[in-house]
Amino acid sequence: MTSSSDFRRPTNLGPGVEALRAKWGWIVALGTIYVLVGLIALYSVVMATVASVFVVGIMMLIAGVAEVINAFQVTSWGKFFLWILLGVLYILAGLVTFENPLLAAALLTLVLGSALVASGIMRIILAFNMKEGTPWIAVVFSGVVTFLLGLIILAHWPVSSLYILGLFLGIDLVFAGVGWIGVGLGLKGLAYEAHQIAGHDASRAEGYEAGQKAGHEAGRAEGYEAGRKTGHEAGRAEGYEVGQKAGHEAGRTEGYEAGRKAGRDEAMTPPEPPPSSEA
Repeated sequence: MTSSSDFRRPTNLGPGVEALRAKWGWIVALGTIYVLVGLIALYSVVMATVASVFVVGIMMLIAGVAEVINAFQVTSWGKFFLWILLGVLYILAGLVTFENPLLAAALLTLVLGSALVASGIMRIILAFNMKEGTPWIAVVFSGVVTFLLGLIILAHWPVSSLYILGLFLGIDLVFAGVGWIGVGLGLKGLAYEAHQIAGHDASRAEGYEAGQKAGHEAGRAEGYEAGRKTGHEAGRAEGYEVGQKAGHEAGRTEGYEAGRKAGRDEAMTPPEPPPSSEA
């Protein structure tokens, strides 16, 4: 027998997605904040560059402290001094970024430009070594763009150090914010679809239950009427048979009584004298 549970369909996409789906509004708000901060960074790229340098400095200080703490976990003196030296260098680099953020920005921009040039050259070489049928043209295009971007940064260095890091930070924040907004709106669509499916299943199950109940009541009423009609016909036929039998018995009794009375009257009547022969 089909039950209402047969109409249920799984609408969940895992506990992690379910938890995020309920908080899609916060995700959209986070993406909006990212976009706004990115636009502010693009509006003032110099301040954004200084802010990014400060972030790098904080990361260097944290890494340096971690290196020093890790140095006390090693057993040999050579590795101990090596870890201590690396930690001290990280800490000094972090302090320099706070002491002179423009100098740190110039050094970071120089490293960034050099890394982009090297990455572009490696991509171009890799693309020409790729097999036929692979998208080597796209890899070449990507390598050329990366190489030219690094070359432009180095060509305008050290002036480019005033705005490159802030420009990259602003663009990254804007794209990250747009991505988070897209994720939030996608989760909103999943939540709406899940609620719609759940409501459809609930109403379908409720309609099935109501239809089943109505059918049961209709069948019960129809059976009652049919049974009543059948009983009426059976009672009528049986009454007819009984009446016929009773009439037969009554007629038989009445005929018996009439015959008996007629016989008695006949016996009590004197016979007529025979006619005289003289006449």
